[in-house]
Amino acid sequence: MIDGFVFPYKDLKGIYLIPLLTAGCVFWRNMPLQLIIASLITWLWYFFPPYVSQHFVQILLQWLTNVLAVIAISTLIKLYLAEKDHTLELTVALAKSLDSRDPHTACHSENVAHYAVLIAKELGLPKRICQQVYLGGLLHDIGKIGVPESILTKPGRLTKEEYEVIKQHPSIGFEMVKHIPAFQKRGILDMILYHHERYDGTGYPKGLSGGDIPLFARIMAVADCFDAITSTRVYRKEAELAVACTEIERNKGEQFDPIIVDAFLRMIEQTGPEILRTYRK
Repeated sequence: MIDGFVFPYKDLKGIYLIPLLTAGCVFWRNMPLQLIIASLITWLWYFFPPYVSQHFVQILLQWLTNVLAVIAISTLIKLYLAEKDHTLELTVALAKSLDSRDPHTACHSENVAHYAVLIAKELGLPKRICQQVYLGGLLHDIGKIGVPESILTKPGRLTKEEYEVIKQHPSIGFEMVKHIPAFQKRGILDMILYHHERYDGTGYPKGLSGGDIPLFARIMAVADCFDAITSTRVYRKEAELAVACTEIERNKGEQFDPIIVDAFLRMIEQTGPEILRTYRK
């Protein structure tokens, strides 16, 4: 109708691509419905001028083209979702391989991931970003795979030399996963490499400060510290929620970004002690 009457001298075939794209994106799970929509669009295409006189073979070829276009779009969506699932499975497997080395830090990565997401939500970050934060939380300590167990599980105070070894784990983790495409554009590498940077610039490995520290890493720093304080370690017992909050607030502006700390405290005020019963393993 548009082609034949409103714009009689123009070929507006491209306008029919809109419902094709919509069908592929919205109904990517439903193949029969995709075929019906492609058939309907083909019928509309040749029902109105100037295409009503087209040969049957041309109509059939156009129908096949429309069907293939819808299927191609839905296939791309399925491949994208499959890649996301594989990325999550890989991330969880890597996190579990790390946490299994020390029973005192079992589920630490998962706990940190959950806390980081709660902080991100309190900051108003969109769902897509929160999903990236979750993956980063699972992987933030992956570099500890390269740290000897004798250091990770040492019950006493670390020597200066041992602490220097521990400080290498962000760089080790970064080098381990930096070539994985799924991690390169989601801020995950930043969370692995910079989660031990301090807001005042005295952290490691780069000594970044303030806003130079990526946002995701600043979120991860608070979540990591919170789980460390409220969980049992080989060298001490867990602390109460109030103690953890006091410690984090005390380091506001020094170790942690004040904005992140404020968001964390608001989140704790809403959840209360239930947060530990829900997420702490």
